Amino acid sequence: MDERELKKQKRKLSNRESARRSRLRKQAECEELGQRAEALKSENSSLRIELDRIKKEYEELLSKNTSLKAKLGESGGGGGSDAVPDMNERGDTNGGSHQKEP
Repeated sequence: MDERELKKQKRKLSNRESARRSRLRKQAECEELGQRAEALKSENSSLRIELDRIKKEYEELLSKNTSLKAKLGESGGGGGSDAVPDMNERGDTNGGSHQKEP
């Protein structure tokens, strides 16, 4: 073989090796993305379960609050200055917010 043929063979071999490394790198990236997707699905599922639990707790507390307000009204609360503010209304004076006013 002459020098040109040797260079051509060497270049082919080099290109094959480069293509092999590229395929391996791409495969590793795909596997990593698959694992990340599974982890995110699991986290999403856990967060949805937690959200459902918190929503249920909120509804229970809202119901209890309504019941307590009704009992307070029955006992003659009368709506004077001793009335319990509705924490769910947006017009309250910081009653529903945990942030301090400046």
